[in-house]
Amino acid sequence: MTRYTCFLAAAWLLAFATQAARPPMVTVPKLAKAGPSVEAVHMLNGDVISGRFVKFDPEAGLIWEAANIKPALQINPAGIDRVTFKGQAPAKASQSRILLHSGNELTGQLEFADAAKVMVNSWYAGRLEFKRSAIKAVIPGKGGSGRVTFNGPTASDDWVFGTAKNAGGKKGFLIPQGPRPIPGNLPKKNVPSGKFQFKANSFESTGSGAMVGRKVEFPDKSITEFDLDWATPTGRASAYFNVNVNFFSDNLKSGSNGNSYSLKLSQTGANLSRHEMQDGEPVSGRLGSNARVNLTGIGSRARFSFRVDQKKRTFMLLINGQKIANWKDKERFAGKGSGLVFTSRSTYPIRISNISIREWDGTLPASFKDALGSPKEDLLRLANDDIMSGSVIGIQKNAIKIKTSFAEVDIPLDRVGLIQFANKNAVAKEKLPKGMVSARLKGHGSLTFRLKSWQDGKLEVESPDFGAATLDGSIVESITFNPSKKRALGGKGSLSKKELKRKLREKEKGIIVPPPPIVPKKNK
Repeated sequence: MTRYTCFLAAAWLLAFATQAARPPMVTVPKLAKAGPSVEAVHMLNGDVISGRFVKFDPEAGLIWEAANIKPALQINPAGIDRVTFKGQAPAKASQSRILLHSGNELTGQLEFADAAKVMVNSWYAGRLEFKRSAIKAVIPGKGGSGRVTFNGPTASDDWVFGTAKNAGGKKGFLIPQGPRPIPGNLPKKNVPSGKFQFKANSFESTGSGAMVGRKVEFPDKSITEFDLDWATPTGRASAYFNVNVNFFSDNLKSGSNGNSYSLKLSQTGANLSRHEMQDGEPVSGRLGSNARVNLTGIGSRARFSFRVDQKKRTFMLLINGQKIANWKDKERFAGKGSGLVFTSRSTYPIRISNISIREWDGTLPASFKDALGSPKEDLLRLANDDIMSGSVIGIQKNAIKIKTSFAEVDIPLDRVGLIQFANKNAVAKEKLPKGMVSARLKGHGSLTFRLKSWQDGKLEVESPDFGAATLDGSIVESITFNPSKKRALGGKGSLSKKELKRKLREKEKGIIVPPPPIVPKKNK
């Protein structure tokens, strides 16, 4: 064998080994569609009327104030596809998630359960009593854990805005974890000029180098979460995003000059680096290998969750609830500050919103993917991933009692990751009866009910799942009427972007097709 042949063989083996050592590509599930940006009535025929909701009752229909139209419109519900509302609901910590057999989902505090009913207390509806047969699964809230230390942004106060001078090139060396490099400088590339702007409880970038940060409280075990939207102004997903997030930083004006951990995110991967200052010079080292992830097929929005145990120096990244990577720092903890800093390293626009920081109990989050089966017995998945089967007798005082084949056992709720009820008495998912509407809730979840009235910010509803209730209107993101009727564009339920722009132009010019009139009920 010639020297050249040996070289080729060695190169092939090295390439094969490198390929084999690469971590697998992780597929991330899609999030629900982003909340509406316009408060509007969407008609079944495709017409869109922006404006302001006034009230609703079955007799008068939907009362809606539209621009340049007096008096307010009286719209027949029979012609409505959906009504959308802007804004976001306040974030609430330690909320249980309840999945119904009907396909609906809601959040609240799990207070009580027995063989017949389940009681959930929510800030937007008070106490709701469900038939146990209507509930498929419950992910309990963590009770006393999960203290929230930050929720926002709600204002630009206390945030530091700037432009990263080194967004086109790094100062210092970036190498895998190992021996320390000799401090120095890498050559800079194009000087960025992008900035973040505070808009509607979010930060929107205007180009590469946009930077925004502030001091926060990071618990010893923490979860930092945020939404990242990389849609263009036209609503399409941009070609690329590249975002650095610095944690535990002692320098709010730089992502690399300081002591911190830097999480780099893009559509195809994620990696974590440690930054330290040594003798006045920045030194960086990468922890482990890159995580490979595919975000190109999920639209233009994702929820990132970064979990840190400072004492153990361990780090975990989840995207849309899917675990992506674990990292471990074998050296001392590099973070020396309380700064949280976002830096956009792409010219494409991004939007960051719904930032929250809270305590973490160290357990992995459960997923409703775990509840897709149809168990013959009630199942509990514990925080350590142990499975316990039997019959859930009841839930009370933050504990769940389950009768197993060997004994009756009381288990603290904060040790339970998932409760899945047996489906022998399950209420089957059925076609919605006439007169029912489907409400999408801000933040997360959905409910189906008969809308009896809505005025002064309160909805009077009646549901086959929980009976009569009064809902706070601020929780509603959209309400879909006439779910069984055909929508415009062959039942797709929405207009194309081109048609929507045309409709909005017509509205601005005062060209609005009158909505269907209210038809008086005949006397019986």
